[in-house]
Amino acid sequence: MFTYTDTPTMTFNAWQRLLNLLPSPVALLKRHSETDPFQDQIIFVNQAYLDTIGYAPEDTHNIQQWFNKICPSEAYRDFIVNEWLLQLNKAKHNLIAPLSLPCQICCKNGLTRWFHLNAHHHYPISKDLRLVLLVETTKPEKIIQDLQATTQALMASNLELKKQKRLLKQTQELAKVGSWELDLSTGKMHWSDEIFRIHGIEPGAIEPNLAYFLQKSAPGEELTLKQTLEKAIRTGEKQHLNHRVIRADGDEAIVDLVGYIEFDKNHRPLKAVGSSTDITHLALLQKQNSELAQIVELSHQEIIIFSAEQNRCLYANNRALQNLGYCAEEVESLVIEQINADLTYPQLQKLASEKSEKLATKYLILSQTRKDGSIYPVKSTIQKVHFKNQNAIALFNSDVSQLKSIEQALRRQNQLFDNILQNVPVRIFWQDIEGNYIGANQNFLDDLKLPNLEALLGKTDLDLPWPSGQGHTYYRQDMQVLKEGHTLLQMEDAFIDDDGNIQIWLLSKLPLRDNNGKIIGMLGTYQDISTNRQLEIQLKEQAQTLQHQAFHDALTKLPNRVYLNQQIEQEILIAERNQSQFALLFIDLDHFKQINDSLGHDIGDQVLQAMAKRLKANLRTGDTLARLGGDEFTVIQTPLKQEEDAATLAKKLIDATSEPICIANHTFYLSNSIGISIYPKDAISAESLLRTADAAMYLAKDQGRNNFQFYTSNLTDQAFAHLSMQTQIRQAIDNNEFIPYFQPQIDSIQQKIIGLEVLARWQTKDGKIIAPIEFIQIAEKTGLIIPLDRQVMLKAIHHFLRWRKQGLIDGKLSLNLAVKQLEQDDFFEFVNTLLCEVDCNPEWLEFEITESDIMTKLDEMTRKMSQLRQLGIKIAIDDFGTGYSSLAYLKKLPVSKLKIDQSFIRDLPQDEDDAVITKTIISMADNLGLKVIAEGVETMEQQAFLQANGCEQIQGYLYSKPLNADDIEIFLRQFPDQAKPV
Repeated sequence: MFTYTDTPTMTFNAWQRLLNLLPSPVALLKRHSETDPFQDQIIFVNQAYLDTIGYAPEDTHNIQQWFNKICPSEAYRDFIVNEWLLQLNKAKHNLIAPLSLPCQICCKNGLTRWFHLNAHHHYPISKDLRLVLLVETTKPEKIIQDLQATTQALMASNLELKKQKRLLKQTQELAKVGSWELDLSTGKMHWSDEIFRIHGIEPGAIEPNLAYFLQKSAPGEELTLKQTLEKAIRTGEKQHLNHRVIRADGDEAIVDLVGYIEFDKNHRPLKAVGSSTDITHLALLQKQNSELAQIVELSHQEIIIFSAEQNRCLYANNRALQNLGYCAEEVESLVIEQINADLTYPQLQKLASEKSEKLATKYLILSQTRKDGSIYPVKSTIQKVHFKNQNAIALFNSDVSQLKSIEQALRRQNQLFDNILQNVPVRIFWQDIEGNYIGANQNFLDDLKLPNLEALLGKTDLDLPWPSGQGHTYYRQDMQVLKEGHTLLQMEDAFIDDDGNIQIWLLSKLPLRDNNGKIIGMLGTYQDISTNRQLEIQLKEQAQTLQHQAFHDALTKLPNRVYLNQQIEQEILIAERNQSQFALLFIDLDHFKQINDSLGHDIGDQVLQAMAKRLKANLRTGDTLARLGGDEFTVIQTPLKQEEDAATLAKKLIDATSEPICIANHTFYLSNSIGISIYPKDAISAESLLRTADAAMYLAKDQGRNNFQFYTSNLTDQAFAHLSMQTQIRQAIDNNEFIPYFQPQIDSIQQKIIGLEVLARWQTKDGKIIAPIEFIQIAEKTGLIIPLDRQVMLKAIHHFLRWRKQGLIDGKLSLNLAVKQLEQDDFFEFVNTLLCEVDCNPEWLEFEITESDIMTKLDEMTRKMSQLRQLGIKIAIDDFGTGYSSLAYLKKLPVSKLKIDQSFIRDLPQDEDDAVITKTIISMADNLGLKVIAEGVETMEQQAFLQANGCEQIQGYLYSKPLNADDIEIFLRQFPDQAKPV
């Protein structure tokens, strides 16, 4: 062990390499505070630490965070932290006193394991670095019992001292506890015999005083002792500290001192009285316990304990809970069959009846059942335990950890070696310089079916019953190590056992040398990794499956977007090298959403699968077809000799798509829109190629669908223009620039205003009015129509309520409602809140919804319009006659009015077709009990035609164009006297 006086001669990197050779976990701490040890930072951990504890330095910034992670239980963490502080305080002024603390650690993988935390108060490697060694122990219960027994013995001893003063001298000698008094006026001290012995001098050999006491304290501790005495005098409180005493023979004693001040009746301090306990032997004992546990390493384990009497799970550690997917409360209600598919309760009882020695060597491959029903294999050992006052069976899923530095282990004390050796789950053996076996652990003997160690001693590998004649191979290896000094590490040895099974062992052999470097023997280990190798193969197959899933679409099995991007990048490299070009075709099925909405996603998925096969069948071998998601596909056409080849392929794919598809007794006639982008003419990166092909596809949509379009630079200009407009709309919403315009709705017979339709306008900061045609479409595509409409709606209702209050109008306020508004989860909450805040009667409002919007999602729109009707709000179908008019759906819809689209009014009464359509709509509305209004009425002839055919409500420039709030108020005040038809 290093002491604080050691001066490091190696670099930090050299220390790292050295520490990585240690088999036990090691951490290096860097001091950040002179007063707060919990600010120490973990700057390095060795490989053994990562393999067992699991936390990297970046996981825990300081020792406080480290304790938070390894001790998740707050109560236990407080106990360990206090113990650690106590150890630091005790060792603070003792330059050789080690810190050793047994601790139960929760590793990063969820396993709970016992370690001794071994350190030193001072920083041995450099001024600010502390070495912490964590040594695993397989017997934490023994440690706890020993500490409890020691504590109880000390308590009993102290109690006996108080009760039996006549035995004080004898008890002090046995317990190494002495009493003392200090006369504060003279500095003279009275020591019991044990105090003299603690100082290493004969009782009565000197007349002790304070000066002598301070002189015999360890260097650097005199000031602390003085300050403690001064504090006791100042506060009157009992003081407790550990300090070091320099004995007469020069050795150091570690002393636990407790004292207090006695005062006279005037509260003047008279003397200090106390006791001192020699705890040197306890420190040495802690050091021995630490050394005892340094070689032992516990494997990663999943531990589950079942009651052998009730078939109930009693306990599962964190690793088991994590693997199984249960919480602690859930798992404790389960029986063995619910967790382990290979074990039943009768088998559990049978195992409980077997001898512990037999169970300890039994390994089973079992199937564990997770909470979600999936199965995973485990390699288990089974042991009988007594848990929660009942007989139980413990299942261990063990990862056998290798003993990594046998050479270091051999330096340990001989009396510890045998005990540790028999508890390490690895086969360990050692030979002399001639290859004769001179020792091995029990697991090694069991593998060879040797009755005892005597049956092995003096034999070579040629004499042992190794399977498949492996003895000669092993002997040659032994000689390479013993005669030539070779080190054989992590060697795999495969052979066929007596049962015909392939076994794989992991062998390590290294020479043992004396202090002069001469080879004196060999140390070796091996472990059976056959099961691990099988699991590796399974994991590799699983990884290949996951790799395929990561790059392919689950539904169509086509390459996905990730694969496509990589393929495009590869084609770009090829095209650059060959000075060639290729095409990217972006395919979108037209109106596919209607299939999902009307027949469900199951049918839609089958259509997509069929379409994927059809598209692929029309490609060349070198072309790549991928699915981006939804109904979007892409094709990489390479090589491309001329652009006409891309057009030919696009036409071929359009023709293939148009062929009927029969799915589940449904016949579908589909079309697609295709956008084509050429590398390098249109774009030079995967991202830009996809973007330009997508833009071309939307151009094909705008051109009526069922066609293909090549990308042009104008599309990019349009995209930038749309993006700029989107930004301006967003800013306008934030600046509250959208205002309502109003167009009156007139009863042409009674010459009465029956309502106002609200139309959105954009009034910029400089007063310019922007018409809806410039922004509505972009707002609808981007979803900005939602806040825009709500802004206009709120302003319009405020104006309307003011005019009603003034008696200017008693009709309805008609608001255009975008379908996106109805799709919002908070729309009805918004409407309710708005009506309540402004005190508006819902019967004064009417929402206009376009016929085409209703038909895209008929069932959903019907349900939501019914909710509006329940609020008392009327519904009108806007632009009626432009969609899918039918009596069937009109009867189902909760509407009260039809609004004849202006396209049918414009050429009345001259156009006979428009006249017939208009009459039909009016008649249909009358038969269904619906009101009807015509929009876009501009002439007296149009009004007369409508009146003659039963449509009395009109709206249009005949009476007024849309007006802002000030102008419409003037109109309301003047109508009908000065606002007759123009």
